[in-house]
Amino acid sequence: MSANAMSVLTKIFIEPKSAFTSLKEHSQPWLPLALIIGSTLALFYWYFATVDFSWLLEHTMSANQNLNAEQKQAMAKMMTKDSMMYSTLGGVLIGTPIVFALYALYFLLASKIMGSSISYGKWFGFSVWVSVPTLIGVPLMALQIVSGKGQLAMESLNMLSLNFLITNLPVDHAWASLMNNLSLTTFWTAFLSFVGLRVWTDRSVTSCVIAAGLPYAVIYGIWVTVLMFSK
Repeated sequence: MSANAMSVLTKIFIEPKSAFTSLKEHSQPWLPLALIIGSTLALFYWYFATVDFSWLLEHTMSANQNLNAEQKQAMAKMMTKDSMMYSTLGGVLIGTPIVFALYALYFLLASKIMGSSISYGKWFGFSVWVSVPTLIGVPLMALQIVSGKGQLAMESLNMLSLNFLITNLPVDHAWASLMNNLSLTTFWTAFLSFVGLRVWTDRSVTSCVIAAGLPYAVIYGIWVTVLMFSK
């Protein structure tokens, strides 16, 4: 199983159609799931172990200009290095499988509408495999930590985000969180979802484009709408 999973891990980047053909029979998501969670945990642990926490706290406070001095003081008391590190690591460990589980539920429902009878378990594996491109960001994040010399904001870790690559919005800008969240891997994952849906359901290009893009359209559409009407 491990050898086959490693083969698919390579194919997902260079021959995605072939990869999803193999995965339709045996989705085996445990290797990519372990790599995604394990590498993310290691990176954030390393980040918090090396970051200048006084600088990070000051940087975080500067992003909350709407808070008064009393609120900032209360926030500073809550934001200890350990509390931030363990909440982040816990979020990765618990939140990542939950996100994959929710995407699997969406793909199950979408596939039912398209007339497919593929099981939930396989769609969970599908959700994990389409997220494999996020692993490309791991060595780049490691490079950021090494070169940051302890003064690196969390939002600056992802060198593939649109904010890092294009917009360079300051942390206190209303649209900064959105642009930090949008990444080249976001579009890559959406593309792999389309390819995988085509292979697994054998439905039309239009149907698979809609099914692959709908979660992103809803999530980012709501986000943009809130930002546009928040002021």
